[in-house]
Amino acid sequence: MKRTRWACSRVWLIALLLALGAHANSQPVRPRQADVVFSDSVDPPPATAQWRRADLPFSFDRSTAWLRVAFEAPAPAAGDAWSVYLPYLNGGGRLLLNGSPLAHILEPSADRVVRWERPHLVPIPGALLRPGANELLIRIAATPVSRGRLPLLAIGPSTQLLPEHDRRMLFVRTMPQFTVISCVIVGVLGLFIWLRRPEESLYGLFGAAALLWGVRTMTFVIEVMPVTAWHAWRTIYHGATGGFAIALLLFAMRLAGLNYPKLKPVLLAYWALGPIGYLASDGNEALIGRYWAGGLIPIGVAVLVISAVAAWRQRRVPLVVLSLALGLAVLAGIHDYLIATAPSVVLALAPQAAAHRIFLLHFAADILLLVMGGILTARLVGTLQAIEQLNRTLESRVAEREAALSQNYEQLRRLERERAAFEERQQIMRDLHDGLGSLLFLTLSRAEVGRIGGEAVVQALRDCIADMRLTLEAMSPDGNDFMQAWGSFRFRWQPLLETSGLLTQWEVEGGDRLVELSPHVMLQLLRIVQEALTNVVKHANAERVAIRLRTNGGGIGIEVVDNGLGLGDEGARNGHGLANMRARARRVGARLHISDQNPGVRVAVELDQERFLAA
Repeated sequence: MKRTRWACSRVWLIALLLALGAHANSQPVRPRQADVVFSDSVDPPPATAQWRRADLPFSFDRSTAWLRVAFEAPAPAAGDAWSVYLPYLNGGGRLLLNGSPLAHILEPSADRVVRWERPHLVPIPGALLRPGANELLIRIAATPVSRGRLPLLAIGPSTQLLPEHDRRMLFVRTMPQFTVISCVIVGVLGLFIWLRRPEESLYGLFGAAALLWGVRTMTFVIEVMPVTAWHAWRTIYHGATGGFAIALLLFAMRLAGLNYPKLKPVLLAYWALGPIGYLASDGNEALIGRYWAGGLIPIGVAVLVISAVAAWRQRRVPLVVLSLALGLAVLAGIHDYLIATAPSVVLALAPQAAAHRIFLLHFAADILLLVMGGILTARLVGTLQAIEQLNRTLESRVAEREAALSQNYEQLRRLERERAAFEERQQIMRDLHDGLGSLLFLTLSRAEVGRIGGEAVVQALRDCIADMRLTLEAMSPDGNDFMQAWGSFRFRWQPLLETSGLLTQWEVEGGDRLVELSPHVMLQLLRIVQEALTNVVKHANAERVAIRLRTNGGGIGIEVVDNGLGLGDEGARNGHGLANMRARARRVGARLHISDQNPGVRVAVELDQERFLAA
């Protein structure tokens, strides 16, 4: 049993060692040298061509080149597929393995421009890969923007090369797509806020920077383009690149509270110099990329210096964070500029970055835009919090003012009521003096000289008592309810009218609606009705009388209609009664209508609701 177990263990150990050895032999091959020959032919050069040895990565200024890469491959394990991994192949090309076509990546032509940014993972059919020596031929074409280049390629198992491919695809293809979409959305939003609030220039500059950077980043997204649109697109690209740098400078100056009006035209002129120079030089990318784009670096350094000095002086967190993000962006811009214009310098300092042409500015710019957006968001949140605090303060102050105004208003209402009551008393006192006082004084005077009989004195005293009761009813402390006073008036006059032999009809339209009048107005209305009824009793020789009160329709209407003799000669009938009624109506702003009905007389008085007291 022990021997059997030991034999099984040795079998498993041997299998494990073999697997590890196979795995070790299956590591990707990363050639460091290749043979090169310059030829525009689509057919590979013969072995007798003038091949020369070159180190990888390799770049050239010719239009097309063929490169030959020799590598050793182990015997492939079952199911172990191999691939060729190219981190970049900007101009496309053709790949042949051991003389057989392997892949054709789209190349530039007379009617199209090709500039691949994505990496390429080309699968190798198992029948083409030989155990031992293999030969890979690659045809490389240059692009209108960059030289022809062959990167540090890798040949090996697909499962090991796929993570490298996917990682680079994420950084150079997927993230730029996300950047373009995000920058367009955020840029449009920032510009919209600025258009609605022009004084918020920071939002406008941020929106412009985001939108311009989104347009510039489209160079990583648009890889194939018609030749007819190429110059227009590159003009837009250079304009977006310069505009982004200028917008950053203005944003930093505005955030730091700096204003140099004479500097803005200079910046705008330099911004326009890039696109105009590109068009004037007939699309000389080397001239614009080396000199004009290089001039953007001092602008970026100026932005960094302005932000750093302002942050040092003002000790503000937004300026400190912006300075750090700007420093990162400036360093990334210098790095990318050196990779594009002086790759040998970068190769000496950072061989891996130069070999794989890793550009960093679009990552640093994304971080910078996030910082700018965060600063504006913090400003917006702070503004909203300040507004909320101000609203709370204002609400508190308004509540205090409302309480003070309410107290003052109550005092004014009290004073107004006291003044109105005083004026009412004065008016009633004058009315008593002119009415009841005059009647008593006249009766007393006539009695003293013996010109009035006992019956006349009794009637005069009755009239005085009636007038006094009417005044007391109007001055009742129960309130200013006219309907209550009207009920008392009816209760007092109904027996008098019946005693005079009159058939009476009292009508009320409006129900129990509350009608509040001042004592003075109430007294004048009741005296007009009293004067009308007195005329009916004394002079009309009528058989019936109708008294109608209307309190609906927005006002008061009182009507006294009899079936007596009519007006006839007014002076002969009632003396100054009609004139007194008109005078009383004028005092309170009422309308009085007296008309002959044939038979009888109709006396109507109307008072608008504006004369009512506030409920």
